[in-house]
Amino acid sequence: MPKTEEPNSFQIFSKYEWNCITEELNLSLRQSDVVHCLFCGHSDKQIASDLHICIPTVRTHLSRIFHKFDVCDREELILHIFNHFRSGCRKLGCPRKKCHQK
Repeated sequence: MPKTEEPNSFQIFSKYEWNCITEELNLSLRQSDVVHCLFCGHSDKQIASDLHICIPTVRTHLSRIFHKFDVCDREELILHIFNHFRSGCRKLGCPRKKCHQK
């Protein structure tokens, strides 16, 4: 994950959950980093700074991710990922529960 992860920052998904989600959704490492930054509420400029890439590159990654999941914007992408996560919880039982048992 990019440097946006701070010790006291709010994390929606555990590292285990995030790794499962990115694997199931077939996100590349860089796509995973960009989406993680979105979940942290970062702008394109902040994402570019965190990942040491230029703003047009961030926008290219976002555009490709939007196309991959047939979504139009950040909000739809975030909802798509939450929906995927919830579907997994319903099928297999909550991954968070499994995570805390380790």
